[in-house]
Amino acid sequence: MPTAPKVSIILPTYNRADVLSRAVDSVRRQTCLDWELIVVDDGSTDGTAAWLATLRDERIHVLQQANAGVYHARNAGLRAARGEYIAFLDSDDEWYPHFLALTTAFLDAHAQQMFVTTEFHNHGQVFDRVVVPAMARQARALGLYGAAILQPRDDDYLRVYSRREPVGAWGQRVVHRLGMPAARVYHGSIFTHMRWGYLNWLPVTLLRREALATVGEFSTATRSAADFRFLALLCQHFPAAMIAVPSACKHENAAGGRKLQCDHLASGAGAHRFEVNKLKYFDELFHAKAPHDPELQVIRQHHELWVGRTALAAGLPDVARRHLAKAMSWRPALWDALPLWLLACLAPTASSGAAVLRTWETLLRVWLRVIGDPAAIGVYLRRLFTGAARPGEAARRQPVRPAS
Repeated sequence: MPTAPKVSIILPTYNRADVLSRAVDSVRRQTCLDWELIVVDDGSTDGTAAWLATLRDERIHVLQQANAGVYHARNAGLRAARGEYIAFLDSDDEWYPHFLALTTAFLDAHAQQMFVTTEFHNHGQVFDRVVVPAMARQARALGLYGAAILQPRDDDYLRVYSRREPVGAWGQRVVHRLGMPAARVYHGSIFTHMRWGYLNWLPVTLLRREALATVGEFSTATRSAADFRFLALLCQHFPAAMIAVPSACKHENAAGGRKLQCDHLASGAGAHRFEVNKLKYFDELFHAKAPHDPELQVIRQHHELWVGRTALAAGLPDVARRHLAKAMSWRPALWDALPLWLLACLAPTASSGAAVLRTWETLLRVWLRVIGDPAAIGVYLRRLFTGAARPGEAARRQPVRPAS
């Protein structure tokens, strides 16, 4: 039997013949050569199978299955994997050539660390450097001024990680070659911070095979958002490590900006179902374990708002009304649940539900241009109805310090 590779890479795909070669080529360009790529074709009907049949690389293995969803496909890949380390890649995205070299070197040098992630690019930005300040702004807009993520730090990553250190000898060759000799690694237990949402991304996560004995396979109860559950379980059971070096690009489109033949699970027609599923996993991981935690109650209202908003956009006014009723609050980030609920009540048909949401969002954008700061809406309404701002509110609404 052939020697087991160091890394098993699992790449599920469904009707992505337009972009699959980009992902596969990014694996072949890795400077770390000790890998196997397991492509799981989830019942594609667009020529994906024919393209995969043209591959001539003994490191690439193709599994075919009837369409069952991305998590069934990932689990099939996990069962076939032989590597010491496990990595995942989405069929529309790509790794940079150093990804495997950097992350395997880290785990080789840190025998007790079960997984590691890196930064990645999305919409031309380093996602990680955007998302943590955005979560802090969300906490402030929700009025959760005591939230841990709002505590002052000289480095935004330290809002969720407990310590940082320079990349050690294990990775110096890579970061010097990238022109990033001062790159850092962040460590900490970040599970509780994931109540705010995704703090890492599956395609830039490398884990040891033995971690699966603790976290299990991907949940197949839903067709989207189960990667959030998987990542959260990793962070619940093991300390997190994040190398602050961009190592992949999350693409929204095919080459040349063309729309994907098969859309993303979290956007477009799948946006509402994704928000419903994310709320399900939020409840399982956080809210159900501490239903009386006031911070979790407010964050849950925020999730309900987005489920309601996406339901309205999907032309489901009845569903929107149920969720928006649970989200109603005069907190700055939740105040628009009431007018959206009223709009859902005025929508007699599915098509009008989507139409009224588009009208509302147009009016909201005009209003935001007038007042500038979205958080100021809540302040304005509080003053309107109570005659004063909350004590200390102006000081608390100072901008989040950018990452160093």
